[in-house]
Amino acid sequence: MLCLIFTVADFQDQLQRLQEQLQKAQARANELQNAMPTAAPPEPSPAVDLPESSDWADEVARIEARVRAQTSITDLQQQLIEALLENQRLHLALEQERQHHARTRQSLITALGDALDTLKQRRRSPKPP
Repeated sequence: MLCLIFTVADFQDQLQRLQEQLQKAQARANELQNAMPTAAPPEPSPAVDLPESSDWADEVARIEARVRAQTSITDLQQQLIEALLENQRLHLALEQERQHHARTRQSLITALGDALDTLKQRRRSPKPP
């Protein structure tokens, strides 16, 4: 019976220590949250390697304004997901276009070679009277 009481006391001590650790962690979280700037100026955008034209500059400005207007992380995450999916779709479309281009190029080269062979044969054959 004494062993059971000792075990309960151990659990109570451990619970007390865990509660103290939780309080310290919550206090630290509050300190960090209060230390975060609330109205900090926006960070400069990372350099994006885009063509230097006013059209691109306007497009970049529109996109930056749209992103900065979003206050919800969920909305930004959804936009990121949509952008990544669109990027993947465009990548696949580009790859298909490259494959079609390669087939077309090969077909045209073959047709040009056939045309040259036919032209050579006509030049070599005797002309009809």
